Amino acid sequence: MKRSLLIAASMLALAGPAFAEWQPDGPIRLWIGYGAGGGTDVQGRTLAKEIEARRGWKIAPENKAGEDGTVMSAQLKSEAPDGQTLGFAITTTYDFAPMNSDNLSPEDFTYITTTAGSQMAVLARADSGWNTLEDLQAAAAGGEQIVWANWGTQVEAGAELVARGLGISVNHLRTEGGKGALNALVSMDANVGWGGGVQKPLVEAGVLKILASAETTPVALDPEKRTLRDMGIELNLGYQYIITAPAGLPEEIRDEIAAVVAEILADPESETRQFIEKQYPPAPIVTQGDALREQILATYDANVEMMKAFAQ
Repeated sequence: MKRSLLIAASMLALAGPAFAEWQPDGPIRLWIGYGAGGGTDVQGRTLAKEIEARRGWKIAPENKAGEDGTVMSAQLKSEAPDGQTLGFAITTTYDFAPMNSDNLSPEDFTYITTTAGSQMAVLARADSGWNTLEDLQAAAAGGEQIVWANWGTQVEAGAELVARGLGISVNHLRTEGGKGALNALVSMDANVGWGGGVQKPLVEAGVLKILASAETTPVALDPEKRTLRDMGIELNLGYQYIITAPAGLPEEIRDEIAAVVAEILADPESETRQFIEKQYPPAPIVTQGDALREQILATYDANVEMMKAFAQ
């Protein structure tokens, strides 16, 4: 997936006078596509607070969890494209989830900006004694039942592809958001699961362990662990956090919202930036406007091809 790290003066230039004239007509509703307490929720609410501080706009965050963000996005697409209603989710909501919906298309949205990238990894409890996917594979071969915690269709398909790659069988447990997957692991409802970044405190506390990276590179929390691709499993489940609006949002509104987010993420003192550096290291990932739209559409096409291969 193409990524652009644009915390640079060129983005700060977007905050210039040419884009400073738009003002919202009342509070902006920020619909968060996942449940309370997860990485998307914490980041969205922190960002809302800092946008208010910089522009004086009133931002009203609201959780609309369900089905990889599609519950939120299905409502968002029907709202007026006037900047008064925004969505905060992950790129999967737009470049994968529409494949499973007759009611959604990547063309239904205006893509404003990304904020951060995931630290996608396969996790297990530390007390499982597993350190790698080979350990998981040996446990399954020895008769242990494997229950994999997934928060959406894409990661569930990914878990099944990993299981096929390892030559094992798994049972899938659907959870609500990334935090739900962690809760399932800790409560022993599952013995393997995915984490996109919110797992950091539990990994650092020694409660959970990373078995493999599901990004294109090793994850920062455990750079010694191999990627799935290193193991011959052609899978990249990395994603980015993204702000969207209904299709048809005027460019001047899109760019003004993108500009204030870029300002916040470029500021070392920003609470949002510090949260991202801690949870989704090493730094914010900001791709905006037309480049972001091209990224979403290209990744959607790639995911369609991946699922065709999965169905074979």
